[in-house]
Amino acid sequence: MEQAHLDFVVLGYAKSVYYFTGAPVDASRPQVFAMDASGRSLLITNREPDQSAAGETKVYTAYTIERPFGRTSMNDEAAGFLRSFAPSTAGSTGIDSEHLNAALAAAAGGRTQRNISPLLEQIRRRKDPDELECIRSAISLAEAGYKAIKARLELGMTEFEAYSIIHEAMVRTAGTAVDLGGDFACGERGIKAGGPPTDRKVLAGDLYIFDLFPTRNGYSCDLCRTFAVGKPTELQQRAWSHVMEAHRIAERAIRPGARGRDVYEAIRRHMEAFEPARGSFYHHAGHGLGMDAWERPWLTPGSEDIIEEGDVVACEPGLYGENLQGGIRLEHNYLVGKSSAVPLDTFPMEL
Repeated sequence: MEQAHLDFVVLGYAKSVYYFTGAPVDASRPQVFAMDASGRSLLITNREPDQSAAGETKVYTAYTIERPFGRTSMNDEAAGFLRSFAPSTAGSTGIDSEHLNAALAAAAGGRTQRNISPLLEQIRRRKDPDELECIRSAISLAEAGYKAIKARLELGMTEFEAYSIIHEAMVRTAGTAVDLGGDFACGERGIKAGGPPTDRKVLAGDLYIFDLFPTRNGYSCDLCRTFAVGKPTELQQRAWSHVMEAHRIAERAIRPGARGRDVYEAIRRHMEAFEPARGSFYHHAGHGLGMDAWERPWLTPGSEDIIEEGDVVACEPGLYGENLQGGIRLEHNYLVGKSSAVPLDTFPMEL
């Protein structure tokens, strides 16, 4: 706050509230964390948390049978708590304006208000040891899913069935519900598509891309493996080797001080050298991750992001085509060290 010349800060993004308080708040309800320049802090939430680093907690009414209620009434009550806490003499107030509604932004006060969302994104880039453990925990779920589907993938199985096998393995590993996003498009449907599973059946010779991004303890991983249905063809195996070489390039290129666009270009040049699928690498080469599955730095042609020590970067080169009967996308999650990057995940990349 001192470096940013802020007298007061108000955050309304549930993940930022969790980051600064350690309280596992409910993202479906309004959440607010406020702090002044002296260090005095307030958490405004829908229920008393089991743990919180905030100096004070106020709980608004999130459910009652005494009167009608809804998100508007929750925000209005939260705004009342915030208005009482906000310093009357605040000159400059920082807010994450994408996540505060009008009532809360007005209650934050200050002669001037400044959007500090970009600053928050920068602060969250360098991962602390406890954050890395949360990411590794999410990785353990994805790898349990890969182990399960690798053993059971077969002809005639639908994408729904494959998804269910993966999700069940994750739930068993976590011992609780798991929020699972990902791409589950099989065979030629995976050349350009992705997203949720369908009733499309697995065909002989298909390549099946499983791009998984489960969340655990508030943090995500983003991994991808591709499995062949049956013995891979000679062309599929050559394409796989080419994508694997892209990761060796990435491990040399992803280092502190490197520009995201330069890493992308190094990977893209290599992918374009595979003539049977030239021009098929249409997406980003990677991105940061943490509390969000997509964070900075971006590995894209337009990225000016500079890679920093402590970043966790997902790198996902891929080749696609009807001649491959789908696509091959392989993704590691790299931790950027002082001079190099090492993968946090260990599940084999083989088809």
